[in-house]
Amino acid sequence: MGHPELDFSAIPKLYGPENFWHWRMLLRSYLEAADLWKDDHPRENPHAKFILLATVQTDKIEPGFEQESPKEIFKTLEERFRPY
Repeated sequence: MGHPELDFSAIPKLYGPENFWHWRMLLRSYLEAADLWKDDHPRENPHAKFILLATVQTDKIEPGFEQESPKEIFKTLEERFRPY
């Protein structure tokens, strides 16, 4: 399932609306390549959750994310940082 040769360090840390689209495009591309993306959100998978959280600036991570699924976390971040 996983692709250890993929390096997620090229994905910028999400820090706000200013870099949301760049972060989202690279995150999605990475997760698709690793077969961890489905129907416009991350799959329910511990690796997808790790990558998602590892690419978000520390002060933007909420304590409740520990109990949430990757899909729920992604949706929350999208609602918070999508620049509309």
